[in-house]
Amino acid sequence: MRRHGRTSTRARRGGALVAGVVAGVALVATGTTGGSVRGAPAAAAAPARDLVVGSAVAPPSLDPTSNASAAIDEVFDYNVYQHLVQLDPKGDVVPVLATSYAISPDGLRYSFTIRRGVRFSNGDPMTASDVVFSLRRAASPRSDYPYADLLAAMASVSSPNPRTVVVRLSRPDNQFLYSLAAYSNGVVLDPRAVGKISTDPVGTGPYVYESEIPGYDVVLRANTLYWAGRPALSQVTFRYFSSPEAEVGALKSGALDVIDNLPDPADVSQFVGDKSFAVIDGPTAGKIQVTINNSSGPLRKLKVRQAVAYATDKKAILEAAAAGFGTVIGSDDVPGEPWYLPSIDKTYAYNVGKAKRLLAEAGYPKGFAVTLTLPPYGYALTAGPLVQAELAAVGIRATITDIQFPLWISRVFEHSDFQLTIIDHVEARDIANYANCAYYWKYAGCTTVARMLTAAEEATTRSGEIAGFRAIVEKINADAVNDWLYNPDQVTVAASDVVGLPDSGIAESFDLSHVSIGGHLSATAKAEGYAS
Repeated sequence: MRRHGRTSTRARRGGALVAGVVAGVALVATGTTGGSVRGAPAAAAAPARDLVVGSAVAPPSLDPTSNASAAIDEVFDYNVYQHLVQLDPKGDVVPVLATSYAISPDGLRYSFTIRRGVRFSNGDPMTASDVVFSLRRAASPRSDYPYADLLAAMASVSSPNPRTVVVRLSRPDNQFLYSLAAYSNGVVLDPRAVGKISTDPVGTGPYVYESEIPGYDVVLRANTLYWAGRPALSQVTFRYFSSPEAEVGALKSGALDVIDNLPDPADVSQFVGDKSFAVIDGPTAGKIQVTINNSSGPLRKLKVRQAVAYATDKKAILEAAAAGFGTVIGSDDVPGEPWYLPSIDKTYAYNVGKAKRLLAEAGYPKGFAVTLTLPPYGYALTAGPLVQAELAAVGIRATITDIQFPLWISRVFEHSDFQLTIIDHVEARDIANYANCAYYWKYAGCTTVARMLTAAEEATTRSGEIAGFRAIVEKINADAVNDWLYNPDQVTVAASDVVGLPDSGIAESFDLSHVSIGGHLSATAKAEGYAS
């Protein structure tokens, strides 16, 4: 879950889209040495300018290590905070605060070479000991990190010399490097500043936290100590809009330079063909789904959950909520993942008659009543009434409750106080959530999936790893844990002179490390998937 693509179910909008779909597949970094070093910001940029980015949901906190909201990562991850390794827009793992890494043949030892000359934005030097501190903090039993469980295999982390960090695992984990790159577990913190992380973030990234007006904007300024050279932007402001119409109007008027992801993708028609704007359409890792509380009343029964899945017309929901920008899915996997199974996306094809029969077989021939809790995201507010009507057609009477996102986090995500909800799980490769028995959808098969997950992560061959994850994909689909709807595209619109935006939404960060206004993009940045 978190913030808010792949070929659409309708025909792709041809050459009208600038820097179209990324075809690269996001693969696990299983090689023994890291890839190319992350380059400097945009080359040959024009004089530093300010950038204003429009977005839909403001961060509920400034601390990505204690809150699962992707609105935090959108602003702070990769921009203020950095990792040893990060995801580029193609989904590949690239060294950043590490210049290289090596993995032992048995998969139990990861050795990172730490970049020289890096300073935190407060002037403190970034050292190997800071990396050790950060990883130990993330993996601590007292950790508040939303994804601390992804470091469960980490047995120890040490620094044998000032430029080396060694992580030892208790068992092989083929996803360990990806987890460091994609999640807040991997951010490198300054131990001397971590006490103020919720009010005064300090990192090594190209930008520094300046100010926040809660619910209205967050302002970042250029980090003059940035190790890769002063950024091309002097200031970045993320401004938040509750109205898609107001956000689109602000971009058209010049009050915004960028909309990071159109709340209503249908609005793209207002920009296609206008040379003043560029439209960047690319893949995400998101899974927009009807999340089902598997421990609540009738929803405990498999046939009831299957009926919910058959009752929803996923193609119609994709068209209505995303203007067709996305792909219907049938489990917790999306195009581009190594274990993606296209065939599974058709398992619960829309079938009202079958849904009614399953409800009758489950003991609910006249249906039942449920609540459908919606967070304030455009896709949820659009899809919610459609899901409500489709469920009503088979006898399930859903009452919609709209709540703000902080309350959604508290009530739904943290306390499982819900029956149905609609949310986008944007984290890449997050299938491990189904092995977590405490996770908010309360899946009864979690223990079995945990065993399957361990076997897949410890597989000694690539084919064995993929087969193991595909078996999990098939199991959670068969158990109808959730009603997966679609994998959305990210549709970004920007003034035509903005260069270097990420051309996908695979990473949760809206990575501005290469952005300039009127500049030229380096060859390295182009190769990594930043739009020119």
